[in-house]
Amino acid sequence: MSFILTYGLLFEVTLFHNYFLDHGDDTYATMSATNKVKMLRKFNSNSFAAITPTIETSTRLRNFKMAFKPTKTGFRVYIKVKENDETNPFINVPRHLKLDFIIAIKDYQFENYTNFEFVSKQMLLFSNVKPSTEPITFKYIPKTNENILISNDYLISEETTAHFISELHTSEKQDVFGMISLTMQGDTNPKNILNNSGKMLSPNFKIHFDNRKTVWKYINRKVGTEIETNAAKPLTYSGFVEIDPLTDFTPAEPVNSQYPNPSVKSITKINGNYYSEIFI
Repeated sequence: MSFILTYGLLFEVTLFHNYFLDHGDDTYATMSATNKVKMLRKFNSNSFAAITPTIETSTRLRNFKMAFKPTKTGFRVYIKVKENDETNPFINVPRHLKLDFIIAIKDYQFENYTNFEFVSKQMLLFSNVKPSTEPITFKYIPKTNENILISNDYLISEETTAHFISELHTSEKQDVFGMISLTMQGDTNPKNILNNSGKMLSPNFKIHFDNRKTVWKYINRKVGTEIETNAAKPLTYSGFVEIDPLTDFTPAEPVNSQYPNPSVKSITKINGNYYSEIFI
C-alpha cells in the first residue's frame, strides 16, 4: 500500500525591491504586464537578503507537518492537509500559533540603494499582530494586493526589539535586520492565515522596499568644477536614467555633454539629503 502526502499552501511572503525591479526611469509599478514578467525573471531576493525560520519556529514547523520553502521572491510555508479537503490541515493548528522568521541583509551596499533611514537598536517588524509594547499606530504587514512601500513606520521601539531578540537563541542574535512574525489568526480578518473553522486562507503577504533617490553631483577634478541635478534621481540596477543638460541643471549645461549614471558605492549624506558623486 502506498501513501501520497498532500501539502497545501499555508501562506506566502513576497519580498520585492525597486532597485532591482525598476528599469532606469521606468518604474515597476507603471510597467506593462509583459515588462513586469521580464524584470521578475531576473529578480532574486536572495541577492540582497536571507530569510530563515528561527530555531523555535523550525521546531513548530516540524511538529505541525509544515514545510518552509524559499523562492526567488521570498518564501512559502506549506502544510500537510487532509486528502478529502485540501484547505483543512491534517493536524489541528492552534489559532494562536506564531511563526517567526529572521531577515538578514547579505549585500553591504543595501543601505546605499534602499530608501530607508537605518536606526540602531531598532529593527523592522512585519506582523499581523500588534505587540503590546507598540502604539496603536503600529503598521501591520501588507498583503500583496496593497500598494505599500516599506518605510521607517515599520521600525519598532527599542523595547519591542529587545523582547523579540530575547526570544532568539544566542546563535541567532547577530545581524538581525528585521523579523517576520505571523500568527495563524491576526488582529484583523484580512490578515488571518486560518479562518474561524481552522481552514487555510493561503494569504500572500508582501514586503516591498523602494529604491533610494539621490542628487547626482558631477565632479570634474581637472577643472575644479561641481554641478548637481536639480532633483533627486532614482538608483537602479538595470537600465539607464537619461540626464538632460538643458533641464536637469541650473544653469543649463552644453547640449552635447554626456552624464553617466552613478554607482551605488559612492553616496554621501549632507544636511539630510543624499548625494551620489560621479567623477568626470
